Amino acid sequence: MSLPNHQSHPPGSPQTYQALPPTQVVIPLKSTLGRYFNLGLWRTVMQQASRHRYWTKGAAISYGIACSLLLGFLALVMAAALKPAFQSAFSTGLTLWLPTWAEPIISLINQIIAEWSLFHRWLLVSVSGGLATGIWLKVVGFSQHIIRSDGDLASHLVPSIRQRFITVLVALVSVSLTLLSIGFVLMTLPNSGDSEIAATPLIFGQRLFTQTLRWCLALSTITLVFGLLYRCSQKSSARATPVLPGTVLATLFWLLTGVIFKSHLASLANQHWLWSMCSTLVLSFLGLYLCILGLLLGGQYNKLIHRYFPGFRQSSNQPPPPSFESFTIQKRPYR
Repeated sequence: MSLPNHQSHPPGSPQTYQALPPTQVVIPLKSTLGRYFNLGLWRTVMQQASRHRYWTKGAAISYGIACSLLLGFLALVMAAALKPAFQSAFSTGLTLWLPTWAEPIISLINQIIAEWSLFHRWLLVSVSGGLATGIWLKVVGFSQHIIRSDGDLASHLVPSIRQRFITVLVALVSVSLTLLSIGFVLMTLPNSGDSEIAATPLIFGQRLFTQTLRWCLALSTITLVFGLLYRCSQKSSARATPVLPGTVLATLFWLLTGVIFKSHLASLANQHWLWSMCSTLVLSFLGLYLCILGLLLGGQYNKLIHRYFPGFRQSSNQPPPPSFESFTIQKRPYR
């Protein structure tokens, strides 16, 4: 008597079903000036920005950064009033980066040294430095949370110890590189002598080369900051998401703000001090808000580029997961 053939199954049995590979749904978009400048893509970016309230969150982050910068500057002034060596280095940096404001700030430091006690100076530098550090860490962590989250439930969980440690490292590196890039923008050219000598082609070529070199260093430094922030803010399941498109977008926002702010500072020599102070503060807050919006929009831009254009995704040659029917117990012929 021959045993039944278990290799053939009647049609309709569960063993005949096979797992099909999941299909990737790609929404077609009409190309206008290339895939980076797609109108549908930019419309979706703005819709996602309105949905996740980037406009109000960007204002909150800008306010936190402004408070941290003001407290950090106060801590630097108090530290310069405590240590003569630090006062000399701080005065040199002010003269190099902000020559217009160097003299009143140095006179303020000397007045604090003459009138304030040592205990009050130590107390103020400790409080202002601690608050500036805490606010900056909170700002960086909040920015990473916005870039990482997509409105899902997992984004509202408490960050782990590893994520907090990464936030501290990113905050330290980003503040150093950001101040360095701002210093390259604010750094003035050295005095080349008389106007007749400065008008020669050789001196003009040297000035042009120096300005170009400083702007290139500033752009490369701030690009590194944005790329590091985007890469460290991604979830482990989104490592294939590109960071270059959003980094370029955020750098363009920063470049526009830097050029406007540099031109504004160059035009303050013939203005009244009240107009100079008020206009500089207003332009600083607006420029900071524009840079933060560029940072948040760049994070969303990376996600949408990865979604709409699957060429950025990493190709996966892994087979599809087995179906449920493959785990059923089958009888084997007795031999």
